[in-house]
Amino acid sequence: GVKASENAAFDTAKVYFKAGHDVLGSTGWEGDYSTMLDLCSDGANACFLTGDFVSMNDLIDEVLSKDIDTKEKYRVSDIKVKSFYSAGKFNEAIDAALDFNRQLGLLTPKKKPSSKFIIIREYIRVKRLLKNKTAEDIANFPELDDERYEMGQRMNEHLATSVYLVEPTMYPLIIFQSVTTSLKHGLNSSSSPAFARLGMLLCG
Repeated sequence: GVKASENAAFDTAKVYFKAGHDVLGSTGWEGDYSTMLDLCSDGANACFLTGDFVSMNDLIDEVLSKDIDTKEKYRVSDIKVKSFYSAGKFNEAIDAALDFNRQLGLLTPKKKPSSKFIIIREYIRVKRLLKNKTAEDIANFPELDDERYEMGQRMNEHLATSVYLVEPTMYPLIIFQSVTTSLKHGLNSSSSPAFARLGMLLCG
């Protein structure tokens, strides 16, 4: 299944992942926990990419129902958010992303319109963090090495695209949070989009 996915043969991959899942059966989580997690996560991704949303949701729900570390639920949570977004269910995508970040224990804004006061207050905090820092200074920041923040940053990317469409006053808060994480904890692949979006905000 993994090799088929690497070759973008997702229909074939889906069959292999399902076969593996069926072989391990209902006791798979107790007998071979890591393999079941991979089969469900990779299988959900293959189902998403082939439009088999019923099977995708079954696999996602199976993982989310398990009493495991939140970080191990990241892959299916990421797929869940992307599937909502691709279906035009932007509010559901926002709810799922915010809920995951809360489960990670990260500071998460509430899903509601933000006042000008809150937006200005958060901007001032970011401006203080950026004080006297050049682009070169920021480029030389260390890489982000905290898995929780990496996952939160990726979820914030999803959030930014959705809140921009349905709750635009939340958009600056998501961007400020992503930039703040980059400045305080290090850079990752989500940092460049965050700084680019900050620049867009400042340009009006």
